[in-house]
This record gives sequence, C-alpha cells and structure tokens, in this order.
Amino acid sequence: MLKRTIAAALITAISLSTVITSAAVAATTVKSGSFRNAGGHKTSGSVRLMKEGGAWKVVFGANFRHDGSPAPRVAFGNGKYVRGTIIGRLKRNKGSQTYTVPKRLNVTKFTQVWIWCVKFNSPLGVAAIR
Repeated sequence: MLKRTIAAALITAISLSTVITSAAVAATTVKSGSFRNAGGHKTSGSVRLMKEGGAWKVVFGANFRHDGSPAPRVAFGNGKYVRGTIIGRLKRNKGSQTYTVPKRLNVTKFTQVWIWCVKFNSPLGVAAIR
C-alpha cells in the first residue's frame, strides 16, 4: 500500500512539474503588425514578434502573402531596412511560417519587420510592429 501511495505521489509531482514547465515557456506576443507593399511588390498579412522561453521568434500569420521575388529574406528595420539583421530566407510566398531570431540581435530596438530582396537590394514588404 505504501509503495502505491509513493508511486501515485511521484506521478502527480511529475505531472504538475510538466504543467508548470510548459506554462513557463509558453510563447508570448510582444509586438505585432501587418505587412504592406513595398518596392512595387505586393505583400500582406500579419506578423508577430514572440518571446518563447529565452528565444525570440518572428511568426507570420496564415494570411501572409507575397507576390514572389528572386531572393527574399526576412529582416528588421527602423524606418528603413537595417543591414545585418537578416534572420532567414523567406520560406514560402504564402501562409504561416516561423523564424527564430539569432541571439546576436536585440529585437526590442526594432520597429519593423522587412521582406528584403538581397539580389536587387530592394524592399519587398514591410510591417510596422508595435
């Protein structure tokens, strides 16, 4: 009987620990916005800057759309694209997608998410995030 009681207590403690840990690393939206066209390209849809545990993520909504370009990248800016902030290639021209922000970038100082064409050094879309 004592073994069953101890085993039940351990299972309860482990389950509770898992719930607490899961809640502690839940993703939180810190800033959000919507893409608008730039550089003659059509880009639309929502974007969120999220904090998940110790990691920052940029998350495009299911409504994201881009009309296509040869070398699109996801980056940050402040009124203009900031060099050195590219966080990845655009995964696809439509739909939800997630990008992990490298630790070297302090995302809290940026006010925009950009879709940037590295081939032609031109904007493809920009979202003010607040």
